[in-house]
Amino acid sequence: MVFGIIFLVLIVAIVGFAGFAAYAGAGLDKSSKAYVDQTIPIIVSNWSKDEVVKRASPQLKQIISEHPQEFQQLFDKLSRLGALQHYDGAKGQATVFFDSKQGKIISAKYVADASFAHGQAHIAINLIQLAGHWQLLLFHVNSPLFLQ
Repeated sequence: MVFGIIFLVLIVAIVGFAGFAAYAGAGLDKSSKAYVDQTIPIIVSNWSKDEVVKRASPQLKQIISEHPQEFQQLFDKLSRLGALQHYDGAKGQATVFFDSKQGKIISAKYVADASFAHGQAHIAINLIQLAGHWQLLLFHVNSPLFLQ
């Protein structure tokens, strides 16, 4: 009987944790997608490297500061796409990871397609949530135009 009670309590705890994780995960997905759908058009409408820096995580800011010429060259290349014509919206999700050294890490990965004056592009964005705010961890744009 004692084992039955312990087993029941364990099952209730697992179900409660799974329900909370599903609820919290849906909220993270919603907020991260909203952040991406707001951020991508702001950055790509004028190919603004300043907007990337403003939204960058400390990790991305460090890479940018270590390679300023490459960062400028990247945005010179991206600006060849021209003005944003149509943004299709992002697809992806947030994840929660527990690390023994860093604790809880909340991140998100999204991809989106967009049309520009001079071609199509596929945009990948990785986010990290720090102090309750989403920040850019990765910003990558791929386009057939770059193969020419």
